[in-house]
Amino acid sequence: MMNKYLKLAALFIPMLLLFISITEPGYAQLERERAIPDRHIDKIFWTTQNIGLNTTEMVAKRNLNSSVIHTFGLVNGGVDRFFGLDDGANTKISINYGLTDRLNLAIGRMTFQKVVDLKSKYKLMHQTESGSNPVSVALQFTAAATTLSGQNFTFSERLSFLTSLMVSRKMGPLSLQLSPMAAHLNNPHGSNPKRLYGVGFIAHYMLNNRFSLSAEYLPLFGNRFAGTTNTFGTALNIDTGGHVFQLFLTTSQFHNEQFIMANNRDQFEKGEFRFGFNINRNFGL
Repeated sequence: MMNKYLKLAALFIPMLLLFISITEPGYAQLERERAIPDRHIDKIFWTTQNIGLNTTEMVAKRNLNSSVIHTFGLVNGGVDRFFGLDDGANTKISINYGLTDRLNLAIGRMTFQKVVDLKSKYKLMHQTESGSNPVSVALQFTAAATTLSGQNFTFSERLSFLTSLMVSRKMGPLSLQLSPMAAHLNNPHGSNPKRLYGVGFIAHYMLNNRFSLSAEYLPLFGNRFAGTTNTFGTALNIDTGGHVFQLFLTTSQFHNEQFIMANNRDQFEKGEFRFGFNINRNFGL
């Protein structure tokens, strides 16, 4: 009887080992497929900021993004002003750090009014390949202070704030974003309103892996500063692998939303726009 069981075992064990060796790769692959979460859509936009408006794009965890954005004077100054290049420029240098993949913190300084701003952005939702999440959603909060000396302002009067909810979607080469936002300025000057409301629009179209076109428009609703208009800008984006360059034309000379909303006085359709550029560089830490 024992010999019978040994013979059966000798026959069964090799068959069992063969069965395991055949089925294990397929089982492992099945487990890997189950473990892979619904993939996020990458690079809805190429940069965290498109000219003046922020996007839902994030800096990855433990990565650092440095940005230098620069605008000149109005191009309709003609050759005497070298199409605006001779006129006073506004430059903003900012650093954006990925505390996590969902939370970014940034600091920047702008030469106009010597503005220093602190910004936080939180990714609420990622657009997914399956369509289970059809859009990406991010919430942004910015606090800024003008540090220009020689003005009889208290610290509180120098402050301004912005809250923006950004909703974007990528559809093949085309990406669109809608950004309702509200700004509060502690010292709006004169009879101007303290609160401003607008909705930013961004469109981004990939020409190929290196070049893309984008545009933005920020109309205001309700009360606005006297003499101001809605801003518009368009850009050519160039991805070199390590840097993303933006070459743009825009009506606004400011580089964060609440100052764009409060100060833009030019109209693109009347030729009142200026040339500028933005250099973005990512670093892994």
